[in-house]
Amino acid sequence: MTGIARGETFFNSTHSDNTEEFTIPVQKAFADDLALVTFGRTRKILETNTNNALDLISQELNILKLDISIDKCQALGFRSISSRSLSKHNTTVFNSNPSFKLNGRSVKITKTLKYLGLIFDNKLSWNPHIFGLYRKAYNLCSNFNGLIASNWSVSPSLLKFWYLTVVEKALLYGAAVWGGALIKSQIAKLHSIQRMFLLKLSRAYKTTPTNSLNILLGIPPLHLVTKSLFIRFNIWKLRSDKFRELIDPISLDFYRDINFISWNRKIIISEDFTDYDYEVYTDGSRISDNVGFSVCFFERNSLLPVFCYEMNSFNSVFQAELAAINFDAGWALERNVKIKVFSDSKSSIEAIRSPKVKSNFVLSVKDNMYNAKDLVSLVWVKAHAGNPGNELADHFAKIASSCGADMSIPAPYSFSFKEFLMNEWNSYWKNSTTGKRTKEILPSANLDLLISNKYVIYLFTNPGPFPAYLCRFKILNNPDCLCVSMEMLTIT
Repeated sequence: MTGIARGETFFNSTHSDNTEEFTIPVQKAFADDLALVTFGRTRKILETNTNNALDLISQELNILKLDISIDKCQALGFRSISSRSLSKHNTTVFNSNPSFKLNGRSVKITKTLKYLGLIFDNKLSWNPHIFGLYRKAYNLCSNFNGLIASNWSVSPSLLKFWYLTVVEKALLYGAAVWGGALIKSQIAKLHSIQRMFLLKLSRAYKTTPTNSLNILLGIPPLHLVTKSLFIRFNIWKLRSDKFRELIDPISLDFYRDINFISWNRKIIISEDFTDYDYEVYTDGSRISDNVGFSVCFFERNSLLPVFCYEMNSFNSVFQAELAAINFDAGWALERNVKIKVFSDSKSSIEAIRSPKVKSNFVLSVKDNMYNAKDLVSLVWVKAHAGNPGNELADHFAKIASSCGADMSIPAPYSFSFKEFLMNEWNSYWKNSTTGKRTKEILPSANLDLLISNKYVIYLFTNPGPFPAYLCRFKILNNPDCLCVSMEMLTIT
């Protein structure tokens, strides 16, 4: 239920386990919207709980001398999916709507309700939201048309980047919530919405298959991107174990509350030692899906045995660099010796010094660095500048990425589901019944591909200014090429 509260107050209504008790903590803020979520095992209990909460809200508003616009209030009622068998039509819709009252006036019960940019419906189908994307798409497409039709000679790669970062993000707002179980009609609607932009970007014929345009432009189908966003949300935010075939939730990094961490542990600034026992060079490397790091210790310019560690494919080079620094700190603590660490990863050093980092993995590195603050000096060195120690660490890091000892580190938040998306896209493309000519030339998808030459697109997709194609639509009477017709006339 939503409504408008007039005033500089924001209400956060919480429901305790006891359905008779409601608490409404009040804090000063700017807001003009109030949302109330209640539940009940039966329609009667739902009415009672909701009306009790509305009465308490009304009392608090009167105390604060605020009023609420009842005409703008709306309520959306639905059964839970588990109890929909109690409905006459086996849906989430109530057989008869409950009655909600605020200050003696009935609150309007609607079939759809827009809140925080999402359109909810009483069937929990998300159809109104997905079908309503057309209006947003037309507004975005008008801006897209302005760029394409201009004489600015905007590069196709820039237009593709604009589509992926602006248009797609706007269309898929909230996809982590509504993209879990798309039905056939919803997928078709997303196809038609995306098709508007694909045709504009490619300048292809309107009869060109959408699947072919996706492949030629390197833009994944919208419903597959939606699915990947939904899975990402379930894995990262809900820590769901339903997708263990992709990644185990236990292997994920997480954010920690840094409000209770002391400042001397948040900001780690190591001293630049002039007197130390060992000189250390570290480096991380990624080659294809292989990630690793190396640590090279020098004692009086003599190289000691090199440590090489291989990490998981989902780990980043940034994590590898941090893991190398963390290894150095642990090594110095274990032997109680002073070391000077040279790293060419400025981002890793800045992360250790930053007070805003919340990653549990980075914070654990900070803890080790704090404990070894009197033993470890961390210095940045320019990469590939002819420094023998740094070049040696770089050489061994490349070897470590495929031949090092195993080291397990949580997956970073930058971990993407690109591999999952590509597998889904290739499977969808392989099983599609359209775009056969394109499939013969390009049997697999590639995100980096961008064919912008319209004549090449004509050739790869079949629809184009060819006599055989134009004859199908009665534009030409003869499907043969002009040169073939002339040759036959000469022979005659």
